[in-house]
Amino acid sequence: MSPMNKSQLKTLINVNLLYVNPQTTTNARKKGKSGKKLARSLLGGYLFSGIIFLLAYGFIMVMMDFSQLPGYFTYYLALFMILGFSQGISVIYNIFFENQDVQWYLPLPFSQLEIFLAKFVVVAVTIVPFVLPALVLFILTGVRSGIFIGWTLLVSLLLFVLFLVLIFCICSGIVFGMTRTKLFKRHKKTVTSLLLVLSMVISVGGILLMNAQQPDYSSQMQDRTAISFLLPFYQASSQPFTMTGILSLLGLLAFTAIFVAIINKTLVPRFYEQLLSVSTITIAKRKHKGQLTLPQLLRNYNSQLIKEPNLIMQVFSSSLIMPVTFIISFAVSGQFDLRDTSLQFFGVVFFVGVALSIMIVNPMSFVAIMISLDKENFAFIQSLPFSLRTYLSEKFKFALQIQIALSVAIVILAGLVLHLPLLLTLAAILGTTVGTYLLSLRYFSRDYRLLLLDWTNFNQLYTRGSGRWGVALLMVGSTIIAGIALTVYGFAAYALPFWVLDLPIFLVFFIINVLVIRHYKKSFWDKLPA
Repeated sequence: MSPMNKSQLKTLINVNLLYVNPQTTTNARKKGKSGKKLARSLLGGYLFSGIIFLLAYGFIMVMMDFSQLPGYFTYYLALFMILGFSQGISVIYNIFFENQDVQWYLPLPFSQLEIFLAKFVVVAVTIVPFVLPALVLFILTGVRSGIFIGWTLLVSLLLFVLFLVLIFCICSGIVFGMTRTKLFKRHKKTVTSLLLVLSMVISVGGILLMNAQQPDYSSQMQDRTAISFLLPFYQASSQPFTMTGILSLLGLLAFTAIFVAIINKTLVPRFYEQLLSVSTITIAKRKHKGQLTLPQLLRNYNSQLIKEPNLIMQVFSSSLIMPVTFIISFAVSGQFDLRDTSLQFFGVVFFVGVALSIMIVNPMSFVAIMISLDKENFAFIQSLPFSLRTYLSEKFKFALQIQIALSVAIVILAGLVLHLPLLLTLAAILGTTVGTYLLSLRYFSRDYRLLLLDWTNFNQLYTRGSGRWGVALLMVGSTIIAGIALTVYGFAAYALPFWVLDLPIFLVFFIINVLVIRHYKKSFWDKLPA
C-alpha cells in the first residue's frame, strides 16, 4: 500500500470514528478538540473502557493457573468470544449499514477495500474493550507455562489478533448474509430487530449455558470440560515450541486466512452495491385505517416512534438483560427453588417486585425518552387545537403500558423458573406495577425537563443530565442498595410476625406513594397547558 493510500485509510478511519458516537464527538469538540486531538480523545475513551473491563476480569484470572486448567482457559475464551459476537453483530450493522455514508464516498478517490478496512478498524476499536481480557488470558497462560516473557508477549499478541479477526469475519458473514436476503429487503425493520435480538440472545444465552455446565467445586479447584474447538488457542499459548503448539498455531493461521479470503472474495467486491441497496430500501406505505379517535391516532403515532430496531434493542438490552441474567443464573444453579416459600415473605417478595422495576425502568427506558422521540414534530403538535396536557397524558399512558408489560413479564418469568407460589408471584407483580408507575412518573417528567429534540443518536437521549457514567453508577448503585435492603428485610421477616414488621413498612410505603404522585401532579401535570 502506497503512502498516499495509507494517508487516505487513516482519514477514513478518523471520519468513521466520529460517527460511532456523535454525542461523544460533540462533547469533545465543545472542549476545543479537533483533528488529531479529537481522534486521540475518542480512542482514549475506548481505551479507558477496555481498562475498566479488563480490571473486572483481571483480578479473577490472575489467581488461576490456566497452564494447568485447559477447561477454564477455553471457558473464559468462549465467554469473551460471546461478548465479542454480541457487540460485533450490532456494531457491524451500525457502522456499515445504519450510517448510510457510502454515497458520500462515491465521488471521492477511495477504493472499496480502503473503505472496508477503515470500517473494520473502527469496528475492531469498538469490540476490543470487550475482548481485551483474552489478551491477558493468553499472556497469563504463557507465563505460568514457563515460556520466556518476550516470546509469550509475541505469541499472545498474534493469538489475540487472530481471535479478533475471526470474530469480525463470523459477525460480518452473519450481518452481510442476512442483509442480502429478500426477507430483509421486504421487512428491513423487522429483520434488523431480529438481527439485534440474535446478538443479545448469543450474549445472554451463551453465558447462561456455560454457567449451567459449571462443575461442583471441592476444597481443591477442579478443571472443567474443555471446549474442543478453542483448544488450539490453549495449545499455542501453553506450548508454542512443541509440535502440538506449532501445529495449533499454523492451524489457526490457516483457518483465519480462509475466513479472510472468503470475506475478501464475497463481501469486498460487492461492498458498494450492497450498502447502497440497503440504504435505498423504502418502507411500504401504511394502509389507511379509517376514521380514528384522538387517543387511537396518538397511539398509532407513538407506536411508529418506537419501531426503530436500534431503539428497541438498546432499550431492551438496558432494561432486560440484567434482570433476565440474574433470574436464569439463579435458576440454572439449582440453589433457588422457591416453591416452598411461606406467605410470611409476602412483603419481601412485594418489594422484590419493586426492586425489579428499578432495574427495568431507567434513563434508557421507553418512558424516559418518549417525548424527545417526537423531535421536530413536538413543535408542530403544540400548534394543534388540543391541549399539551392531553397529548402528553396519552403519550404517558402508552409508555406506561409498555413498561408495566415488560416488568410483569420479567416477574412472571422469575416466578416460573424459580417455582414461586402463585400468591407470592401476584405479590411481586403488584410490587413491580406500583414501582413501575412511580418510576415512570419520574422519568417521563425528567424527559420533559431535559427535552432534547435535535438529537442525532439515541445515546444523546440516554446520557442526558448525568452522562454515561452517571447512568451506569445510578443503575449499579440502586441495584446494590436494593439488594442490601431486601437481604436485611428478608432476615427481619423470618424473625418477626407480619403485623409487627410488614404493616408499618407498607403504611410508610403507601404514604410515600401518595406524596410522590401528589408531587408530580403539582410540579408537572398541573403546570402543563390545559
